[in-house]
Amino acid sequence: TKEAEHWYRQGLQQHPRSRFAPQGHYELGELLYHQERYREAIGHFGKALEGGLTPEQKREALLKVAEAFLKTGEPLKAAQRFQAFGQRYPDDERASRAFFLAGEGYRQAKRFKEAERCWQQVSARYPHSPFAPKALWALAEMAEEKGNKALVLQLYRKLVERYPQSAEAAKANARLAVLHYQRGDYKAALKAYTDAARAAPELLKEALHSETLRQWWRKLREAMETAVQPAP
Repeated sequence: TKEAEHWYRQGLQQHPRSRFAPQGHYELGELLYHQERYREAIGHFGKALEGGLTPEQKREALLKVAEAFLKTGEPLKAAQRFQAFGQRYPDDERASRAFFLAGEGYRQAKRFKEAERCWQQVSARYPHSPFAPKALWALAEMAEEKGNKALVLQLYRKLVERYPQSAEAAKANARLAVLHYQRGDYKAALKAYTDAARAAPELLKEALHSETLRQWWRKLREAMETAVQPAP
């Protein structure tokens, strides 16, 4: 509220070196963050981190600064803060998400090597995290953009094997089906597509709204020369 903000600012102005000042900056930062005044929030969280916070508040302030930089359209600064959080607190339950978002930020900033390293951290160190299949999918997408087909196949297969029930595995199977089809391996293409349809029929139903994929499905059926399940 405006009144709360007024009292925080007045207290900090009158007692800038008080031992309670970091706590005041932290609470004002929280207030400003929830008001979507992200740049101001970053400044107050930064001052709060200079000392006087509880261990959990320090972690929360670091994450809020990273999130705020995302909100202000500064992905590189956000990535650096998320990565710093993960490196400083690798055992925190939020570390895998921090590394994943660091990768996303680095990708937006076109710092692709750093993005890959962050996603590799998620995959290697946090295999049971819900962000692990997302990280493998992101790595596969980047490999596909580079045209590294061998690595693409490896990553999609790893994703399907490790996380068969995930949405990313269904998408990976759909991509594997296309890749196998392009290579003329229709049997493998059909299996991958069927696995994807079984795991996430809605995802494939949505994908088949594309006329290109509808044509691809018809060609695959013809190539197999056998009756297969109808397209979802």
